[in-house]
Amino acid sequence: MWRNSGSASVIAAKHTEFIVEPKIFLGDKLNPDILKLLVLNYLAQTSRQDSGVGNIEATPEKLVIKSPKGKPLVIVRDRNIIQQYLAAKTPY
Repeated sequence: MWRNSGSASVIAAKHTEFIVEPKIFLGDKLNPDILKLLVLNYLAQTSRQDSGVGNIEATPEKLVIKSPKGKPLVIVRDRNIIQQYLAAKTPY
């Protein structure tokens, strides 16, 4: 449920209530589902200008999100995310 909404879910039982929250880190790595949500939200907020100034490099094989200094922060290889980004940023 949290994968769709991005927030904790409450499950109420007869005498008990549980809060289901995602585990942010799995060992020393970020939970891949959390990372996917963060990337999707970031890409939804970007503009075509972000791609033009080099903050985001997108090819059909990978999408690279860079820091303001040009250092790669995240490399996305999920084809669905890349296709969505390229389709949304293509000029008409």
